[in-house]
Order: sequence, then C-alpha cells, then structure tokens
Amino acid sequence: MTRRWLQLGVLLLGSVVSCLLAHETRAASAPVGALENQTDLLEKLQGLVAQLHAQRQDYYQQKAQKEAKLQQARENARLLEAQVSELRRQEADLDVEIGKYRAELETMTVEAMQRAHVRGVIADKISTFSVQQKEEIEKGIPYRQTERIARLRAGSADANEAASRSTAEQFGHLWSYAREELQLAGSSETYSERATIEGDLTPYARYFRVGQWMLGYITEDGRRTALWLPEFAGGAWEPVLAADQMTHVHNTVEILDRHQAPDIVLLPIVTGPWFIDRMAP
Repeated sequence: MTRRWLQLGVLLLGSVVSCLLAHETRAASAPVGALENQTDLLEKLQGLVAQLHAQRQDYYQQKAQKEAKLQQARENARLLEAQVSELRRQEADLDVEIGKYRAELETMTVEAMQRAHVRGVIADKISTFSVQQKEEIEKGIPYRQTERIARLRAGSADANEAASRSTAEQFGHLWSYAREELQLAGSSETYSERATIEGDLTPYARYFRVGQWMLGYITEDGRRTALWLPEFAGGAWEPVLAADQMTHVHNTVEILDRHQAPDIVLLPIVTGPWFIDRMAP
C-alpha cells in the first residue's frame, strides 16, 4: 500500500514539475504579484518533494528490515526442519531398539517360565526324595539319626528357605548327604556308648555297626548282648541269649576293633516287608 502511494506521489510530483516549468516560462511576462504566488507554490512543492523523499527512504528501510526478518525466519525454518528430520531418525532408531528389547524380553520371559517349571519339578523331586530318606532313616538302625536327618534337611529346605537358595546349592547339600549315606552303607565300625537296659540300668557297652542294616552291642562286662530289630519287627533291642550267638557278637566287636584277625561270623539278620521294599528296584 505504501509503495502504491509513493508511486502516486511521484506521478503527481512529475505533473507539478511540468506545471512549474510552464509557469516559469510564462513568468517573464507575468506581473510581480503573480511571481510571488508562484514562489510560494514552488516552496510548497519543494516541501512536498522532500516529504515524499523521506517517506520513500522510510519505505525502503522498513522493506529491508522485513526482508531480513523473513530471511531469518527462513533460516530458522531450515534449522527446525533439520532438527525434525534428526528427531524422526532417532525415533526410528529407538523403535528398532524397542523392538529388539521386546523380543529379548519375550525370550527371557519364556526362559524364566521354563526355569520356574524346572525348579518346580526339581523341588517336587527333592521333597519326595527327602520324605523317603527321612522315613528310611527313622525306620533304620538308631545310629546318628538326628545328625543324618539334619544333614538331609540342609539340602531340602522348606519353601521359605528354598526361595533364597539356588538349585545348585540344594543339589550340593543333597550330594553331600548322599555321599555320607553311601559311606555309611559301605562301612563298619565300633564305638562305646551307654546302653539302656531294664529301665534305669545304663551300663557302658561296645557297639558295632555293619552298614545301614545291622547294629548290636555287648556290655563291657560281657554279660548282655543285643541286636537291633527293624521297625516292622518291633523297632527295639532284642537280647541275644544263645551262647553261640553271643560269641559271634563278641567276635564281631573284636574283629572291628582289630583285636582279632578277620574271620567269618554268623549273625542273625531279620528280613521282612520293609527289607524287601527297600531292596526292590
């Protein structure tokens, strides 16, 4: 709009200058009063020209400022477009990474479920094994039963303790228990301990153990001898009254104490349903 007014002003200025030139041409023959009027008019025209010139300069100055702002806006838009492109590229990269993480998470979830299932199966097997072993210890010879059951429980903790143990730790404890039991089953020994006989009578006796199957004793005075009966047969000490059997028990103790050369001894072995079930495949 300002530009159109300037163009209109220039056209008017050109017309006025032409009129002035025509008046100057007639000024030579004009009277003095007419000359004064022409001078006033010329001064007004000169003022108008100066005003138009100033407006023109202001117009071009404003135009330059607007063009500078427009150029800056275009530069800012270019930078923003570059930043948007970079953000879109980063977003695409993040989408790819998120896809990988989701796939890994799904794989880990499946593996965790499989491990939990395996741990559950193992826990059931350990529980069943522990119950069976505890029953066999309690039904077997009364030899360090409390200690053996405690060692078994160390490898088959309850649900609260098992949650804080790894499967490897539980297997380690059970393997230690199994080695001790295997060593017990394949060994023999003698030891001294008080034997409860007839209520409060507790004389010292020399005990002998053969594997996990046979346990007996003979008192230090040699007057009393007994063998342990399995649970199905009463789960108690059975006195040995026959003289020949007492001799075999005495010889067994002497051989295990290395006071006598190895020899064949005959000892009664009680068999029954518990023994058959234990040895069944």
